Order: sequence, then C-alpha cells, then structure tokens
Amino acid sequence: MRVEDARAFVEVNVLTPALNNAAVAGKVRATIQNTRSWLPRFDRIGDLVAYMDRFQGTADTEVYKGLKSVGLKTFEDIHDEFMAKFGKFASERTRLDDFVVGQRYTSSQLVIFAELYDNRSGGILLIGNPPKPQAVFVKATFSGGKYPNKWISEPDRLKYYLKSRNAVFSETYIENAAIIKNPDLPVFVFHRLEERQPFTFAGQFRAERVVSEADGSKWFDLVQSSVISPTNRVDEGELRRTFAQKVANAVQTSREARLNRLKSAPKRPPTVATTAIAYLRNPDVVAEVLYRSQGVCEGCGMNAPFDRKSDGSPYLEVHHKMHLSEGGEDTVENAIAICPNCHRREHFGTRTWQ
Repeated sequence: MRVEDARAFVEVNVLTPALNNAAVAGKVRATIQNTRSWLPRFDRIGDLVAYMDRFQGTADTEVYKGLKSVGLKTFEDIHDEFMAKFGKFASERTRLDDFVVGQRYTSSQLVIFAELYDNRSGGILLIGNPPKPQAVFVKATFSGGKYPNKWISEPDRLKYYLKSRNAVFSETYIENAAIIKNPDLPVFVFHRLEERQPFTFAGQFRAERVVSEADGSKWFDLVQSSVISPTNRVDEGELRRTFAQKVANAVQTSREARLNRLKSAPKRPPTVATTAIAYLRNPDVVAEVLYRSQGVCEGCGMNAPFDRKSDGSPYLEVHHKMHLSEGGEDTVENAIAICPNCHRREHFGTRTWQ
C-alpha cells in the first residue's frame, strides 16, 4: 500500500467535499485548506497513520462542529475506516536512524516526526513523552532567527538558547527541563543559515552545561558526541567536509594541546555507515578517453606513473573537466585522462579546467 493511497482517502472523504461546499464557514475552510497543504508532506504511510489516529470519537472543535453542521464527514467520522484500510502499515514510518548526517530536512519533516504538525512549534522538539523523551530535536537558525544561536566551534560545539516566554528562560519549561534533567538524552541538531532554508542534520550532541548571561538569557552548550552514533548514517560528502573542518581546527590549536589529546586518543578509528550519490557513468567514455591519451597524462604531459596490476595498461584516471556534480556532461569532450597527481590537484588545488 502506498502513502499516496492513504492521502487520497483523506482527500476524497473529507478535504474535497469540505472545500467544495459553499456552506462551510470561512474559518473552518481555512483550517481544512491548511490540512490539505500538509497532506503531501507525509512521506511515509505510517506517519500519516499516526496523524490520523489522533481523530477518535467526537471532538469539541470548530472544524468538527462546522463540518457536522452541514452534513459533511469529519476526520473523526473516517477514522475507523481509515485505520481498517491503512492501520496495518503503522510501522512503516520514519525512525530516528533514518536521519542522515549532512542531509537536509524541511521544518515540516521534523515536526511531523515529532507529531506536532505545526511549524510554529518552536525550536526544541521532544521526541516521545516528557519528562523522559526518547530524544530531542533542536532547530538552529543562525541569521534572522528569534535567538542568536551560533557555532562555538563548527561543527562540534553549538551555542543554542533555551526556550523562553516573554524573555524568561526558565529551566522548568518542559522542553528545557527534558534536556537538563536527562544528561544522556541524545540531542539531534539541525541547523540552517537563515529562515526559509531547509535544515542540515549535524548529528547527535549532548548538553554540556547551561550558561546564564547578564541580561537573563540562557543557552545550552551543546557538544557533539565523541563519535557519530552507529544508529545514524552519514552523507559521504558531509563526512569529508566535516573532517576537513576538524583538521583545520586542530591545526589552529597549540601543539601542546594536540599532543595532550593524542595521548588519550583511540588508536583504531570507529566506523560509521555512509550514504553517497553515485553517477552511473558511461564505460565507453572512460575507454575512449584512455585510448585517446595513449598512456600520456593529458594534464602534465608525462607518461603514466605505473602500469595496472590487473592488465598491464598505463594507469591514468579519467576526470570530468566540468564536474558531474556541477552539471558537467559524461562525454568524451568533457573528460580527460590524467595522472593521480594532476587528478588530486584538480580536486584540491587550483583547477586547470572549469
């Protein structure tokens, strides 16, 4: 069963009749229209089942009363039939380990997972019931947001403000207390530069401490877990970018500090599952470009540095002058055969071809 089928069931039985009926009051109509806008945002059938399971029995809501008053079906009316058709797929929903470090997510995807269904739900989303939720999501906006959240040390330490009401940053607010009282609670950090952008998943963090400012504001010092949780996959490109940033940070610290860290560092690195986007390249392009080169690097003009162990052919690497990730074509004209040294220069030094 597809999520599209479940969406269509709700659309046909409640949304379309309500929006096509002129007798439906304006406020009720606006709420129904908003629900219609949310329906395509449910990516998995189990997530929509969880949403629909909220509508049971009768309800003392304006929408329920408004639809019943003009003889239309409500969400509550279709609940049992919906669950009979689609309830068996309740387990086919988004899970915590589906979130991939380095990938982007909309605010709607995050609040649907938190079962809040409102993008005005704030920046701290509890996953599960307080006072001991399963995890917590924090949505950090660095420019134009309500709070001046920022990296203390990108990408592993974040300054993130507590939830506040009327400029009161109380540690007793449910969202704040859940983090403070559960030191081992995994904090999933999602960040973006400015409003309207999707969020990038930075990984799991923990709250190291709460810092109070002179103006009464308070913020969490969020520190990335020492290793990426094995429950979360990592985008391969993000893994490379993050490692490069950490190397740059290590270079900037004192040698004494570096040596002290090395004394207690594990000698074997942990492993993590990664995801990557791969291009299904044309093997004829590779073969033709290697034939054209005749074993001579088309970058520096030197002979291939060695022969392949597998077949004795000159070892050169086929590189796209305009990278495939930049929209370059997988054609003979856009490809060159170059030695490993020239290839590394094209990716990490000043590019010869653009």
